[in-house]
Amino acid sequence: MAISSASLRPRATLSPRPWYRLTYTQKRDLWGLAFALPALAFFLVFAIVPIARTFFISFFDYNLLTPATFVGLQNFESLASDARFQMGLGHSFLYVAMTYIPVWIFALGLALALNAKIRARTLFRTIYFLPVVMSWAVVSVIWKLIFHRNGLVNSVALAPLGIPPQNWLTDQNLAAVAITVMSMWKEVGFFMVVFLAGLQAISPDYVEAARVDGSNQWQVFRFITLPLLQPTILFATVIGLITGLQVFIPQFVMTNGGPVNATLVVTLDIYETAFVFLRMGKAAAMSVVLFVIIAIITLVQFRLYRSRAYDS
Repeated sequence: MAISSASLRPRATLSPRPWYRLTYTQKRDLWGLAFALPALAFFLVFAIVPIARTFFISFFDYNLLTPATFVGLQNFESLASDARFQMGLGHSFLYVAMTYIPVWIFALGLALALNAKIRARTLFRTIYFLPVVMSWAVVSVIWKLIFHRNGLVNSVALAPLGIPPQNWLTDQNLAAVAITVMSMWKEVGFFMVVFLAGLQAISPDYVEAARVDGSNQWQVFRFITLPLLQPTILFATVIGLITGLQVFIPQFVMTNGGPVNATLVVTLDIYETAFVFLRMGKAAAMSVVLFVIIAIITLVQFRLYRSRAYDS
């Protein structure tokens, strides 16, 4: 069989398309990736790597002074009988219940009021949101002075009523209340904005249709507004639980966990275990347990929301 000269020619290789010949969509995707890379690198270095390192250290007896020793699950097993850790975890859940349940209710009420057409609405929104932009450390120091025995609470609020001065930050029964009041003042503005955004996303056509059918204000809220706010309520609940279980600065600045561990929360216990008692391995195990608890609660909340959305 004769072999033609054309068959002996080498095949042309496909070279990659130069960047200047890429399509508009490809260039757009590359630019998006280029802008996202710094944020992804930051997240990897300061979030993923520390989390992985924490999981790794939790299996070691590590105190910064001697070489780490692998102990397996011993750190986790010790937490089952650690009364201090269990008390701190209980105080954290109590703090969430005492702080964020009233905050959600009050913030929703404020959002409903400020969603209406009232005078100086923008001014009130700004005033209520101002505490949110202040740092926890600054707010904690200010409220520590307010709750001092000679502070504004005793001298301005209680003295005119003939009530003797209270030791707000040194009384076991009042310290948690003082921190809760401060946290509510700090957090209500954020959740007000969250609920306000959810209310403004609801089409006014639903409300008008309900009113045409003869529904009163409460019925509109109960059967129209509240069901349509479920995604916003889920978001507020998740954010509140995560923030509340990770609270640290108010208890550290105002009471340092006292008096007699009355305000000791799990994050403060982790801090003291790591940097006071130098038990890094156990502190890492405590952090892992807290991480798992928050993850489980969040997943359960999302499953409940999805099941309700499917049923509806």
